[in-house]
Amino acid sequence: MKKMKLIFFVICLFFGNDLAAQTDYSWWEQIHNWDGHTSWFKYIIFSPQYLGPNALPVPEVNKGIVGAQGVLELSADGHFSKGDKTQDLFTKLYYPIVGKLIAVEGYVVPIEHFKMDTATRDIRAARVKSGEGTAGGDIYFATIIQLIKDKKFPDVAFRMTCRTASGTNVSAARYTDSPGYFFDLSIGKNYIKDNRYFHTIRPYGMAGFYSWQTNSERNRQDDAFLYGAGIDFISKKITISASAGGYIGYLKNHDKPAVAKISFIRKGDHFNYGLTYQAGLSDYPYNSIRLSLEYIIPESLMIKKPVN
Repeated sequence: MKKMKLIFFVICLFFGNDLAAQTDYSWWEQIHNWDGHTSWFKYIIFSPQYLGPNALPVPEVNKGIVGAQGVLELSADGHFSKGDKTQDLFTKLYYPIVGKLIAVEGYVVPIEHFKMDTATRDIRAARVKSGEGTAGGDIYFATIIQLIKDKKFPDVAFRMTCRTASGTNVSAARYTDSPGYFFDLSIGKNYIKDNRYFHTIRPYGMAGFYSWQTNSERNRQDDAFLYGAGIDFISKKITISASAGGYIGYLKNHDKPAVAKISFIRKGDHFNYGLTYQAGLSDYPYNSIRLSLEYIIPESLMIKKPVN
């Protein structure tokens, strides 16, 4: 019996010390001059400058059109900044539900790995001493509606997107654990060219509204003007896209991110292959590379086949 008590005492001592080591944030309290009662959550700044690359990203520029094909995408991303290196997986489902008129999409970063240097960790008030770890991202749901199509006026589409509060590892300043949404109107028009390399050129533009909840009691949410523009060069097998966009928040805490992007898509019968490079221009301190694989969903699995 005495041996059992001794073993139990040793086990409790071992795990107790381990647990205490895991929850010892004295280093964080000293660095940030903690006042002893304010939650660590209030020390994190909810703006794209002070969070991970997937917390408040610039939305993709919409092109004024509802696609006719369903697509399931899997991508691998690398994000690079002076003090933060992040790798992640990205998944997306795009599914037309009424021909070329209405589509729904959902996307998420299911897992990311990050490594911050000490300076970046402390600027962001992150509570992960090593600066390294993993996190799971927010889930986004969107509906895209075609308002005008195939008229003399450019194509016009409306998109409404909601973000769930599903991101993890907020204490490492990776996500916000708070909801958000954005909606936009986009326009675009195809110009057919008798060109040796590209048969179609499509310029497009987008404007909208972006809002997300903050951790500030004074300003419960940040509202922003959303914008973007781009151009596609389309051939039978290749699409080259160049775009730039961002949003302009009103809290003036580095909440005005802007990015520029160029992508190459190799189209196939069942799969598309993509390579994208994105550069952060302001308030988004990351340059990113994405390798993507898109599976084209067969028409037999669609709710309604595309209409002409």
